[in-house]
Amino acid sequence: VIATTLTVVAVVGSLAFVGGITGRFMREFGLTVVFAMLISLWDGLAVAPMLSAYFSGVSHKKGEAKTGLYHRTFGRVLDSFNRFQDRLEEFYAQTLEWVLKHPLKLLLGAFVLFALSVASCKFIPKTFIPAADNGEISINIDLPPGTPLDEMEKTALKVRDVIQANQEVELAMTIVGSRRGASNEASYFVRLVDMKKRKLTTSQFKDKLRDELKVFSYANPQVKDYDMTFGGQRPLTVNIIGHDIKQIEDIGYKLLEKLKLDKNVKDPDVGFRPGMPELQIELNTDKASQYGVSSKLMGADLRAQIEGVVGAKFREDGREYDVRVRLQEDQRELTSNFSQTQIPNLNYRMINLPLVATAKKELGSTMINRVDRNRYVQVSADIDAKAGLGTVMDATKRILEKEIGLPKGVRYAFEGQGEEFGEMLVNMAIAAALGVLFIYLVLSSLYESFITPFSIMLALPLAICGAAAALLMTGESINLFSIIACIMLLGIATKNSILLVDYTMQLEQKGVERREAIIQAGKRRLRPILMTSMALLAGALPLAIGLNEASAQRKGMGIAMIGGVISSTILTLIVVPAAYSYIEKFKEWLQKVYKKTKVDV
Repeated sequence: VIATTLTVVAVVGSLAFVGGITGRFMREFGLTVVFAMLISLWDGLAVAPMLSAYFSGVSHKKGEAKTGLYHRTFGRVLDSFNRFQDRLEEFYAQTLEWVLKHPLKLLLGAFVLFALSVASCKFIPKTFIPAADNGEISINIDLPPGTPLDEMEKTALKVRDVIQANQEVELAMTIVGSRRGASNEASYFVRLVDMKKRKLTTSQFKDKLRDELKVFSYANPQVKDYDMTFGGQRPLTVNIIGHDIKQIEDIGYKLLEKLKLDKNVKDPDVGFRPGMPELQIELNTDKASQYGVSSKLMGADLRAQIEGVVGAKFREDGREYDVRVRLQEDQRELTSNFSQTQIPNLNYRMINLPLVATAKKELGSTMINRVDRNRYVQVSADIDAKAGLGTVMDATKRILEKEIGLPKGVRYAFEGQGEEFGEMLVNMAIAAALGVLFIYLVLSSLYESFITPFSIMLALPLAICGAAAALLMTGESINLFSIIACIMLLGIATKNSILLVDYTMQLEQKGVERREAIIQAGKRRLRPILMTSMALLAGALPLAIGLNEASAQRKGMGIAMIGGVISSTILTLIVVPAAYSYIEKFKEWLQKVYKKTKVDV
């Protein structure tokens, strides 16, 4: 009891070393499991033995008449189950006799099975957090810079009509314009009807909506999940970073065209947009000094003519109003009135603006993105749920490094889910390594041996086999929740081998021959092993089904748990007995070598 509890506590305790957003998900989970296991340990050592003294009942001797309502109803069912269990134990004992005759073949088969399971991970989608079927979608559209607000509104309403025509849509909220004041952008918040009232999942409806919005391709529609976890960032977000803005823009557009050809990428987009049309006034310094005009004074006067300045305050009935002084509306258009515009010089004499400056129409940047004192262009996209974020990230790396080729001084970096996905893999690998180390240290201290724990820890790779197979067969991804389940399996899987190895060692200490001890331990411990495994499967089944929108996102955890428990239970009952004799013989050989080389002082 102590060994099985401490192994789970050791593994889950390793999650405390996980940092970043992943650590925020894991910390509460780890603390809950640790305290629950400690309380269950106290229950197993104190409460359960006490209650069994009162509720264990009286056993009936063989051949004794069993009468009464209980024996005619529940008792009959339990007797049938006991007979089935007895036959199962006899079958398992016969299986163990065959296993002990061919141990090397079984160990080789187990190794091949583990290698195939590791190789199958290549075909399992990988992502940070799976898309939730929460029925909330965000849509963005944009027209060329400088598009008037009323024209943008007409396009936005047409798109809204297409969205609302779907029976799955409960609400479609339209926002024309952006928080930055851009009149050429519009966004939508779409809420779908309840999960039970529609046949399509959120991801499937997004694909349907993308097809319907292809007629508005000129408006660059982007259909994505409404995600507040990463501030609305899309799953694939990569920044092209460098000093030369023209250079990184060119790389960004090349990457965009490559991603459009990838069927796993949905609605790719580059964050750079041509600026708003503007009239730039360029001062001729030689002529400006000749006429006594300064750039600061010229800029301030032009701003006052167009935007105006507050020259006074008007007060009436206790209220105060700004009095703004500027040119009339038909005079504020510098493009057509440039030749008639005048500005003051240092002596406040009016000078015609064309005498000292020239005007040209350009596209001005609406926003400048910087990171680490460099400029960057952002490329973003949604991904196919069946492909996974990891596959798309690998494709993006290959495009940038091999197909496009980044020049010196230009680099790329993933943001949002992509960044957290990379950190998650590293942190989880560290947590798993620490968990295995803690398990080994706990078992070594409990059994006072550095070799015996290896026979118990053979169950760890066997659990991963079932988890990988379950994820592959169900189409679930390797994500944060399924990896949590795999970490948990490291602690749970050892319980079966602990029961087998511990009882085998007890029988050997009583003088039972090793082969016979293995067979007897298997027969005696088969029932508790199956009971605990069935209890774990029953607890994980509701999570694997995904009864509502919230639990559906965590289905991978339940599926990985079920697959790992099944494989670790079945394979442990075969592989651990096959390996136990070899490991114990190796331990005995080391003890003999140690005794021969020991020097008395």
